[in-house]
Amino acid sequence: MKSEENVYVSDSLVNASQYAKFGKNFAKAIEFLQRKDLMRLPNGRYELDGEDVYAMVQEVTLKAWGTGRPEVHHEYFDIQLPLSGEETIGVGRFDPATQGDFNEAKDIGFYDVQVEPLTLRPGRFAILFPRVCAHAPGCSEDAPGTTIRKIVIKVRK
Repeated sequence: MKSEENVYVSDSLVNASQYAKFGKNFAKAIEFLQRKDLMRLPNGRYELDGEDVYAMVQEVTLKAWGTGRPEVHHEYFDIQLPLSGEETIGVGRFDPATQGDFNEAKDIGFYDVQVEPLTLRPGRFAILFPRVCAHAPGCSEDAPGTTIRKIVIKVRK
C-alpha cells in the first residue's frame, strides 16, 4: 500500500476488501470493484446507493502530464481504477483554506496546486480523499493521446 497520510491511498485490488472498514458506503464501492465482469461493463453510470455511492465506467483519452488542472471535491471520495492501460494521476495536498471557485452543485473546484505523479495500472486503484487531495486524473507521462477504460466510483463521506 502506498499512501500519503489523510490525502490518498493507492493499493492493489487484492487488498481492496480491507477498505470496506471505512464504512457502509465504502463496502458497497469495494463490492463493485470485486465484480468479475468489470471489463465487460458498458460505459455509463451505475447506481450502487443513489447519490451516496455510484460508479462511472468510461473511456478517457489521456492528456500529457502536467496539462491537467487539479480538482478538489468536498463531499465525495474518488476511487479510481484503470481497467486497461496505464494512467498517471497528479496528487497533492490541498489546503482547504485556499481561495477559489468551487461549484457546490457539482462538488468540484479547480485550483493551481502542485501535484506529484501517481501511476495506476489495471489491478491498482487509488482512493482520493475529499477536501485535502487535489488530483489531476487522466494524464500520461509516456503516451498522451492513448485512450483507456477506467472506473471512477464516487463515495459520499
